[in-house]
Amino acid sequence: MKIIDRFVLKSFIKPFIITFLVMILFLLMQFVWKYIDDLAGRGVEWYYIAELLFYTSATVVPMALPLAVLLSSIMVLGTMGENNELAALKSSGHSLIRVMRPLIIFMVFLSLGAFLFANYVIPVANFKSETLRVNISNAKPALSIQPGVFYAGIEGYSIKVGDKYGPNQNKLREVFIYDHKGNNGNQKVIVAETGKMRVTPDERYLIINLYNGHVYEDYPTKKREDRDNHPFVKTRFKENIIRFSLSEFQQGDLRESGRKDFDMLNVNQLNLTVDSLKTVKSNRKKEFEKQMRSRYNFAQLDTMPLASVEISSNILSNFKENTQPRIVQNAMRIARSSKAYFTNASKEYAWRDIVITRHILEWWKKFSVSFSVLVLFFVGAPLGAIIRKGGMGMPVVISVVIFIVYHVGTTSFEKLGRHLVWDPVPAMWTANLILLPIGFWLTYKSATDSVIFNAELYLKPFQKIARLLGTAQKKPPK
Repeated sequence: MKIIDRFVLKSFIKPFIITFLVMILFLLMQFVWKYIDDLAGRGVEWYYIAELLFYTSATVVPMALPLAVLLSSIMVLGTMGENNELAALKSSGHSLIRVMRPLIIFMVFLSLGAFLFANYVIPVANFKSETLRVNISNAKPALSIQPGVFYAGIEGYSIKVGDKYGPNQNKLREVFIYDHKGNNGNQKVIVAETGKMRVTPDERYLIINLYNGHVYEDYPTKKREDRDNHPFVKTRFKENIIRFSLSEFQQGDLRESGRKDFDMLNVNQLNLTVDSLKTVKSNRKKEFEKQMRSRYNFAQLDTMPLASVEISSNILSNFKENTQPRIVQNAMRIARSSKAYFTNASKEYAWRDIVITRHILEWWKKFSVSFSVLVLFFVGAPLGAIIRKGGMGMPVVISVVIFIVYHVGTTSFEKLGRHLVWDPVPAMWTANLILLPIGFWLTYKSATDSVIFNAELYLKPFQKIARLLGTAQKKPPK
């Protein structure tokens, strides 16, 4: 390796590592502030929180890495331009591309590493972090009951309280408990003016003492005419004690979970999942076609009692009068049933298309995010050589603006793909394809020492127009 290559790499590596770690810390703080209420005061061991933050820091790498590359490339090339180091290298016969060559090779390997990281590490990190976050947030259900919000964390119940007060926030006002443990939906409602909740010392049960309330429970009837009256039983109480089992919240190992989403799969797993989802959709379509054909089967038409031998254009007139009302009712019933079945099937197919598209988008995202490292480097490096400003001032402002534009564009195009407006391929690659020509153009302008940030260059046409107008006004009238 030549001295110039070592010099450029040494100048780049240190700022890159620092900015990369700073970006991860910044994005990690966003996660902490977003889920602070779900994590604080849950009574879980500290190493679970530390492990959650560790896995979360891995999940933010796809966003932190391109931003770190953009910022560090602007800073390094800007510092070299500000210190006249680029001018010295160019005067010795080295072009800008020759100066950037070791960084370009480094970015290629960094992009490959980013893809391997996104394919093998991030799916595991997403799975671990989401599992830990959900299990930690459910570790203390009494703390999860928030005023004015239905809490459905306890299976079979929905709990809503108007207010929580007291030193330990364990006293309640306006308590509503909906019991829907049975198979017939919500048939029992408990309403109380005040209440008090506590967890048993062994943390196996949540006990809520209710005061001054009522219990409303539907009364099952066998007669149809009685069901239309909706009978219920109302019971008044001064104090009622309800005990909820917390066996499903027993802490155990907070890392255990069997659920995997599309962002928790690598490329091979996504391929297999997409194939299986398409197979299921195809089978569902065949089943739907079979069901619809069975609904309109005319094989038994000749067995119906006809009014005459000749077939009339009025279909109903071909049957006896006493059978016509039954035929109309059956036709209406079959039509309504078929319409409802078709509507539900259409919604199911739309949902399956969205699920398949999300998996395909995730497949392409692993490649596009890795390629964005190269794209943003070709934008940042020549831009830093042009502005010739180092440090944390101007480079930070420019890199943040560019990255916001890139991130907003990527997110917007991805949403178009999620809503099936665009195909997954253009949805994930359009932002890169827009910035890549800009990066090549900036590299060309920087390599040819073109001045593109000089205000006088853009004001010259307007100055010429102003001079022409001034000359025209000074001419004496004929």
